[in-house]
Amino acid sequence: MTRNQRPLFSLLVILLCFSAFCSAQFPWSPILPSGTGVDWSQAGIPGGIPDASWTQAGSTVTTTTCPGASPGSANGTDCTSTIQTALNACGTNHYVLLGPGTFLLNGALSIPSNCVLRGSGTESTILNSRATGSYAIHFGSDTSPSTGTSTSITAGATQGSTSITVSSTSGYAVGQLMFVNQTNPSFVTTVGTEGNCGWCTNGFPGASGQVVEVTSVSGASIGFRPPLYYTYTPNSPTAYRYNYGCTNAGLENLEIYANNTLNTGSPSGQIWMNGTKYSWVTGVETNFADGGHAQISYSLGNVFRDNFFHDGFSHSPGQNDNQFDLHFMSSSNLVENNIFYRMHVSVMVEWGAAGNVIAYNYTFGNYHDSPTAWEIMDENSHGAHPWFNLWEGNIGQKFQFDTIWGSSSHNTLFRNYDEGSRLYVPPGDARGTLTPSSEIWEDSTEAVQAIDMGYLSVFNNEVGDIAGSAHLLTQNPVAFCVGGTSPSSCVSGSGGPACFRWGYSSDSESPASPDNYNGTFIHGIYDCTSSASPNGTFQWASGVTQTLPPSFYLSSKPNYFGSLAWPGIGPDITGGNLWSGYVNANAAETCFNTLTLTSVGGTAYGFNPTTCYASSPAPAPPTGLNAVVN
Repeated sequence: MTRNQRPLFSLLVILLCFSAFCSAQFPWSPILPSGTGVDWSQAGIPGGIPDASWTQAGSTVTTTTCPGASPGSANGTDCTSTIQTALNACGTNHYVLLGPGTFLLNGALSIPSNCVLRGSGTESTILNSRATGSYAIHFGSDTSPSTGTSTSITAGATQGSTSITVSSTSGYAVGQLMFVNQTNPSFVTTVGTEGNCGWCTNGFPGASGQVVEVTSVSGASIGFRPPLYYTYTPNSPTAYRYNYGCTNAGLENLEIYANNTLNTGSPSGQIWMNGTKYSWVTGVETNFADGGHAQISYSLGNVFRDNFFHDGFSHSPGQNDNQFDLHFMSSSNLVENNIFYRMHVSVMVEWGAAGNVIAYNYTFGNYHDSPTAWEIMDENSHGAHPWFNLWEGNIGQKFQFDTIWGSSSHNTLFRNYDEGSRLYVPPGDARGTLTPSSEIWEDSTEAVQAIDMGYLSVFNNEVGDIAGSAHLLTQNPVAFCVGGTSPSSCVSGSGGPACFRWGYSSDSESPASPDNYNGTFIHGIYDCTSSASPNGTFQWASGVTQTLPPSFYLSSKPNYFGSLAWPGIGPDITGGNLWSGYVNANAAETCFNTLTLTSVGGTAYGFNPTTCYASSPAPAPPTGLNAVVN
């Protein structure tokens, strides 16, 4: 569907919405093209995080048991075995409590199902992690689908379906995870501008699919949740069952202090989920990362909220990318109200991640290992084939669907703000005092855009997104760059900063094709070449309501916003305290502006989500190292 075909949408909705999927009205139903939205309200844990009434298991683990540890030091008594023993004895719906202080961990911890590892405060309980494997904290055991458990789907594999008919239900049971996969349709490819992504499918027939939970098995029928995101029937759909490795578990209220000891030769992370469902990480600070901050694979319905992820020992691209990573078909996860600071990439979705919600996060200070060479993205779709994901209400510097390892599709950006400018303040890749006297603007000759959709990303939606900053305006940006039709000034290799860009390659930066621009639904996005409201203009699709809902997945204002304006970003916002009056700081940015940021890698930032999000008063204008760059 091209942008100009959009007036036909109302008739198509009438014809198509007799289906089970369209019988319910979603917040996006009057706006998005048919088939591109899903029920994002199902992201996360059904019924919410459940442990408010859980009871403590055993005695509080204190530093008296494991004395002598301090952040960064190899000295002290290793507490790995003591804490793991307490976790193993946790029982159902209990939590293990760690007292204040620093705990030396020479090994990794594994949190079992139905148990929470809880600290006494984000900067009170510090895990001085010196683990040498692939992770510091693991949820349960590693589980993932195998090609040996395949069963053909013979009926029911249509968008919105919650049951399928299969050739055999042998081995299936309620509560299992199931991976639905297909051979690649025409718009899916693992071949990108750096070659074929042989690992993107992990040995399965195609790069696109999703993870669901089995809710019933009857005869040849399998029921599941959440509903299917796509009509798989024409593309040889197959189901693969596997047992979850962890469920109903949590990590809360503590800091993980990394020491560059993990094995980063393979994908690694401070927090690791593989085959995990309905679990959560809240009120956690990851202080530097050797590898990724979090890696989530083949997992379903997990929640990451109110966390502070910052810094890393490497800011080069690679297997781990110093990032928060949703990959290998992980589905329906909720990444909400987190701060991402001085990382390489903040949130990356790749390798078929589907139906996830990344919302109301704040990103600041990311940088590449050579800051003047490349304006690195904050939010990123990377590696075939993430789809049907929702980004909503995020504030950062740059969003990109890249073309490096293949395609992506059917993703939605709603009410986000991206500045298109970045200020780098040393030091890089190491703990130490920040040196604003040496700060530089990343006015690179490459990739200077606020929002960039590469030419291999199709059937996307950009609704109510705002781009721009005062510094970007000094670069004389083009408002809208379209591959194959725009002047050469839109090519980043020739300079060409832009507010929005479609249809280019992420590597060569040469004009490619206008096809993904014509196939993107564009509605209510801001021409950022003017900073003075209302002198800027908005681009709207014809024949579609210009009344936008507050959210595409929430039914009411989230508690963590407190007294802050919600929604805070969009063409219907007036008097905003950030860019052009159309943007207000979200709760995560407001919290960030209260932190003490004179050095990186210390333990005295003052991050306390309990107080940071208690009332969320209107923020004072940010200053100094905390300041936004617009």
